[in-house]
Amino acid sequence: MYAIEFEADVHNNTIQIPIQYKELEAKHIKIFVLETNNKQKKLPSGFLNPIVISSYKNTAKRVDLYDR
Repeated sequence: MYAIEFEADVHNNTIQIPIQYKELEAKHIKIFVLETNNKQKKLPSGFLNPIVISSYKNTAKRVDLYDR
């Protein structure tokens, strides 16, 4: 098994395979599709800025919790 990569446009549910990969004709292949121009929803503005509560006190340190 080997991997190739190329970019192509989809027209009428068809992807044109470049001529340099003509050896793929009439073969069973596996396709992975990555959309390059997707418009994902952005994260909420406060997602990467956690709230700090000054009165909160940890009962243990991480190393103590996972120390075995």
